[in-house]
Amino acid sequence: MSNLIFGFIMLLLTIILYIQLKFKKGNKEFKKALKKGNKNLIQNSIRIFSIFLIIGILQNFLSTEKVGDFLLNFSGIKGIITGLFTGSLMMGPPASGYPIAQYLFANNASVSLVSSFLLSWVMLGIIFITYELQNFGKKFTIIRNILAIVSIIIISYLMEMIL
Repeated sequence: MSNLIFGFIMLLLTIILYIQLKFKKGNKEFKKALKKGNKNLIQNSIRIFSIFLIIGILQNFLSTEKVGDFLLNFSGIKGIITGLFTGSLMMGPPASGYPIAQYLFANNASVSLVSSFLLSWVMLGIIFITYELQNFGKKFTIIRNILAIVSIIIISYLMEMIL
């Protein structure tokens, strides 16, 4: 319910900004802004829909047990790297990665493997790279992903040492 209220407030703010733009810049600029906004909305909606479609297909075809059994073959640095790539391939909302993490822990996986899998599940996304490249640029995308990979490896080692 709170998301609905928040969405309604954001929609109301957007409408107010559009009305303000119309009075400040005139009809010509307002129509130009509306056309550009609609074009961006349609393009981004199609991209986001296709990304979520791919994520949904991956999650339906790859069961928790299959992914968990695959990951259980690795440990140490190989486990961290494998967890990192598997998590970035299967990315999604954090809540959907927890059952796989629970399965891994139940089958004696190392903490570093599970933490690298979950961190890359949330922080990296190979599927989102094209979207990120188009909206944020090449330099930003490369730097952000490299920093994310390095931080995932460091955090995974720290988690193994602490827990």
